[in-house]
Amino acid sequence: MQALHTMVFDRFCEDGWTYWADLLFRRNYWEWRGQPCRVILLRIRLKDFQFSKSQRKCLRRNEDLLLFKHPIRILPVHEWLFERHARRFSHNRPMSIYGFFSAFSSIMPCYGVQFDVLNPQRQLIASSFFHIGKKSVAGNYCIHEPNEWKRGLGTYTMLKEIEFAMEQGREYYYPGFVYDVPSEFDYKLNFNNLEYFDWWGNWYPIDRLPVRDWRVEYEIEEQLTAEELAEYEAQRNRKDVQE
Repeated sequence: MQALHTMVFDRFCEDGWTYWADLLFRRNYWEWRGQPCRVILLRIRLKDFQFSKSQRKCLRRNEDLLLFKHPIRILPVHEWLFERHARRFSHNRPMSIYGFFSAFSSIMPCYGVQFDVLNPQRQLIASSFFHIGKKSVAGNYCIHEPNEWKRGLGTYTMLKEIEFAMEQGREYYYPGFVYDVPSEFDYKLNFNNLEYFDWWGNWYPIDRLPVRDWRVEYEIEEQLTAEELAEYEAQRNRKDVQE
């Protein structure tokens, strides 16, 4: 892959392409927990977009957090947070953060940015990554601390990316995809001004949907024990000192 002009990146997004690391690809069928399913690409039309009541509440709940914006750069602390984040998945668990990013993700496929979110103790608890086109912003990935689940950090960082896109005058925000079966990606359906891609080059409006409870159909990995949590906190404190 080579770095793309922002207008070319927009065109790829409009035509249903997504990206990980140095790979641009399209897929309209996949499998989730062994079940074949269709991939539904989404985008949010930013003209006249408004956050819902619950989304405004999420932003207020996290007003004590610090957010830093800079070009994508993966450091050891992000590798460590990714390992914590990946433990949430008992199915298709990602093996490495470098399956999603490369040393050139700050410029490929175009200008790449990350938000680092720190708690009041200045500990990294979330990072989200996105790329900026001429008229669009495309969310790429988010990692966050599982034990901060009450904050809704995945939703929070997505809201901040949308907020940034609107401030920059962009027309669309691309949050990625969902499946036509319940999955952990369904929170992306709970937004206003949603559109979906029909795989023939057209985007159509779709109503905001309540999040489906996919967990009831599958066995979910147990929470960390108190001993595991204490060990993790000790290791994270040591890493903070090293950083």
